[in-house]
Amino acid sequence: METSEADGPRRRDAAATRQALLEAASSRFTRLGYDRTTLRDVAADVGVNLALIKRYFDSKEGLFKAALASTPRFLGRDEHFPQDREGLAEALSHQLSAGAWPEFGEHPVLMLLRGSGDERVDALRRKALDEFGRQILEASGGGPAGEDDERLLRAQLLVALGVGVAVVRSAVGLRPLRDATAGQLAAPLREIVDALLAPPADDR
Repeated sequence: METSEADGPRRRDAAATRQALLEAASSRFTRLGYDRTTLRDVAADVGVNLALIKRYFDSKEGLFKAALASTPRFLGRDEHFPQDREGLAEALSHQLSAGAWPEFGEHPVLMLLRGSGDERVDALRRKALDEFGRQILEASGGGPAGEDDERLLRAQLLVALGVGVAVVRSAVGLRPLRDATAGQLAAPLREIVDALLAPPADDR
């Protein structure tokens, strides 16, 4: 019992430290990209020794992989995942609205955009973006898609639109897009989702 009581706070502190490192890393990867983010800076942000990052995540690549995995599902938790095109448009309008990701400072998709110079890390970035496209297909009511499926191409066009919104808002601050609310984005996104993902007329 004494051992359990003594170990309990240490385990809780370790979990809190690991989470703080993930949040600091996610913020830096989002703002600076993989190449300009250093383990030393992430450790300094949290106020811990550099060796602790290597203990928890093994390497910078491991930290990046964990940061990607810890990012919330972009279209919502499973219990709120969109079930049709209307729900997809509504979810996207919230995801892309101004101030939607206060815990990251910027839209977390930005951590996937800057080249790393490391093919293994770039493969992780491609895999994540591919997964977003497949999530969009799932949410729109489409079944699984192969690599040459036109539906996947259309879903990836929608991913590219979302990425573009994040980039323009972050890098340019273009108004009114910069300040657009979910309510303002909902109607045009609904039109875009229907144009890209509605089945052909004879299949409806």
